[in-house]
Amino acid sequence: MQDYIRAPEKFIQPDLFSVEDYVFSSLDFPLFLDTAIRWQFNENTYFLVSKDISFLLVSGFGARLSKKSERLIIKDFNKVVYEIPFFRLKNVAVLSKGVSLSSDLLEAFSKNNINLSFHDFSGRPYALLQSMHACQNVSLKRKQILAQNSQRGISLMKEIVCGKISNQNAVLKYAVKNLKPDDENSLNKISAVKKACAKNQTVYERCLSLSDYQTFDEGRYKLMGYEGSASRIYWKTISIILAQRISFEGRQHGLPQDAVNALLNYGYGILYSKIWSALIFAGLDPYAGFLHKEQTGKPSLVFDMIEEFRAPIVDRTVIAFIMLSRNVSISGGLLTLETREAFSEKILNRLTSSEYYKGAKAMINDILLMQAKCLADLSGEEEKWKK
Repeated sequence: MQDYIRAPEKFIQPDLFSVEDYVFSSLDFPLFLDTAIRWQFNENTYFLVSKDISFLLVSGFGARLSKKSERLIIKDFNKVVYEIPFFRLKNVAVLSKGVSLSSDLLEAFSKNNINLSFHDFSGRPYALLQSMHACQNVSLKRKQILAQNSQRGISLMKEIVCGKISNQNAVLKYAVKNLKPDDENSLNKISAVKKACAKNQTVYERCLSLSDYQTFDEGRYKLMGYEGSASRIYWKTISIILAQRISFEGRQHGLPQDAVNALLNYGYGILYSKIWSALIFAGLDPYAGFLHKEQTGKPSLVFDMIEEFRAPIVDRTVIAFIMLSRNVSISGGLLTLETREAFSEKILNRLTSSEYYKGAKAMINDILLMQAKCLADLSGEEEKWKK
């Protein structure tokens, strides 16, 4: 057990009605950690808390979440093992069956705008708690619907696809940045990345030069074609990069047959819930998309916005995880518990890491929300979508 995890009676309760960092000076665990807090209840149950104490992942039968005063209480059956102040918590993801929550806690989540998502064993979300206090901007949603068949809508689709291609190229370069061209294997990988980036740069320029002055459906058709072409080049190159480490023949849909696709699906599932929550917070309708066609029960806008974040958040984490880990395994198309726990920690650390956004460093969690607010500018008067 790590040193900063203490028995419940040793916790010192901070002033829960203040957000000043000094109230944590007397706590016996640090406010910001180098990595996620991991607690293994038993061979089937664990929880992870992000290093900024804003994101909680829970998995396993017997875990219980409840409310005490202004804190979230985590129990292994009837034993309290951890407490988190509500004002520090932003997201809770339940990643398995057998986790129980009290109605008092659900009320507290709603009042404190804490996002609660439920995921199956593959990581795919199937439910999200939406507070009745969440932003419900009818005027904005009306603009969103009207923008679907406008030049503004075409411009948004173009920005999304261009952002995705640009970020995919960045991930390819990241994957080989530490390789030294001193053997044939490394030379082949570096050469493959250079060729792929050059090809996708051409696709990017074609996408960028697409005229806004055409019908919405024509624009969508062409942009989806560009996105598909770039993705095929990208995944083929990823398979070359990972070839000596693990078997990967490309992106698959449905039940994955290899560990790489299982990792990708699991990471995308966590990211889906984050994107969905950001869109709701920004006052947008997750079901009214642009690039992806509307279908009943299909959150098209979530699918739109996640496109440019897949590569820098999930794909990059998967590549690093595989290159540095020797134990990546699946059973029946699902990641084993040990792999899921280790990979979840990496995803949490990535979401709480910082990247440059509009000239300043910001946490990726915050960038998702800022980008959703940028998307909410459907009038086109503010600064353009940030790629």
